Amino acid sequence: MSNSTPYLINQKEDSENKNTDLPNNIEAEQQLLGALIRNNDLIEKCNNTRLKQEHFYIKQHGEIYERINKSLSTGKTANLIFLKTYFENDEEINWDEYFEKLVINAAPGPAIEEYSSIIYDLALRRKLISTAEFLQFSSYDLSDEDIKANDIIEETENQLFQIEASGNSEKGFIQFEESLKDSLNTIESAYRSSGGLAGLSTGFNELDKALGGLQKSDLVILAGRPAMGKTALATNIGFNVAKKYSDTLQQDKIKTDKNGDIITDGAVVAFFSLEMSAEQLTTRIAAEQSGIVSSDLRKGNIKEDQFMQYARVIQDLKSVPFYIDQSGSIPIGVLSTRARRLARTLKTKNQDLGLIIVDYIQLAATSSGKYRDSRVQELAEITQGLKSLAKDLNIPIIALSQLSRQVESRDDKRPLLSDLRESGAIEQDADIVMFVYRDEYYLENNQPPPGTEQHANWMSRMEEVSGKAEILIRKHRHGPTSNVQLQFESKLTKFSDLARENYLPERYE
Repeated sequence: MSNSTPYLINQKEDSENKNTDLPNNIEAEQQLLGALIRNNDLIEKCNNTRLKQEHFYIKQHGEIYERINKSLSTGKTANLIFLKTYFENDEEINWDEYFEKLVINAAPGPAIEEYSSIIYDLALRRKLISTAEFLQFSSYDLSDEDIKANDIIEETENQLFQIEASGNSEKGFIQFEESLKDSLNTIESAYRSSGGLAGLSTGFNELDKALGGLQKSDLVILAGRPAMGKTALATNIGFNVAKKYSDTLQQDKIKTDKNGDIITDGAVVAFFSLEMSAEQLTTRIAAEQSGIVSSDLRKGNIKEDQFMQYARVIQDLKSVPFYIDQSGSIPIGVLSTRARRLARTLKTKNQDLGLIIVDYIQLAATSSGKYRDSRVQELAEITQGLKSLAKDLNIPIIALSQLSRQVESRDDKRPLLSDLRESGAIEQDADIVMFVYRDEYYLENNQPPPGTEQHANWMSRMEEVSGKAEILIRKHRHGPTSNVQLQFESKLTKFSDLARENYLPERYE
């Protein structure tokens, strides 16, 4: 590393170049830029190392690099004459002389990738120093009593993750041979699984058939209007997945694959409950498993044998790997940090995090806060963050979403993709979008006067839809869209497979 400036821009103490003691190599920056001006084709070697404008220590060097990149991306040549026109208004520097010296002292072409890696690595080191300074300053600062030590730890982890992610955002090409191996492993998992699924089983046969299970790295959006049961369905799926894993571990003979990993349709589940408390969510699950109405439990309106039954269920559920984060509105960066921390912790126990559920995305926030005036852009950053997390951890994520009120103004209230709040970002980033719809809910609230012909028709229709819910799969990246029918017990907030004699055929669109 070098702090010398042999033929450089006068390095003044300004806001851009504020600390000459920070890791840097100005000569490497100069020689790399000279090589790029001399031979534009070398830009590909810089792209291979993920080099960007912000990685240059000298502000003007970053601007030159960005100008070269933009010019080449539009099919133009980035030569001396072209570049000088963009910097000639800066009279503090003799740009004619500076650009000529850059070219004269250009690095040899074969060394460009090495120079690019050096500049990139030093930029990451400066970011690490900045994070360390934040950690030190925040730890000493006691002026804000609302900020706790754990908050500082979490934000530091988030900043470290952002630095790490910047180095993994562009992994380059993957050979077809490697992709074929991944494809074979996926199909083998489906072949060997008990349900013939490539992904995790939701616990509902017809839904599994429609989705092929929950696929690794998929972002699944589950949406619905209030009272449709989207939280109940997400909770049921999450619990089914975790319970399946727990049941596998309690078997006398545990099957393993050639790598020694346990073969199971289940997985460890992380549930981010941004609206309900952990106790409320747990009570829902335990009530559903015990068959006791949760409202009766809360009111104490139960008999002694029911209480004992509930206590036995609680005891049985202790081993289920279902983790709940009950924080309110948390930034997507913090959510990602907590998920990764849980995944690392589970690794020490020879377990893997297999499913994340977020209830719901409109209660999340961005880490930066830069989109507070644009909810559409903010939600785009959130959904992109969730999709990135799903890919990085290689697990499915189910994210719940609200629907706009325009559904209520239509005669047919079955949701469409356009009903998603800020739908552009959600629909674009999601691999699967499915809606929970219950005709029974709307019919109950629109009962005609008794004794009329309309009431008779209403009674007939209520018999048809009572206790039934539709899962409308409106986007499916891996297969056709379809409708799936499930049984729903509203008092227990419990979904289950519909009895075949009552099952309505799937409708493919």
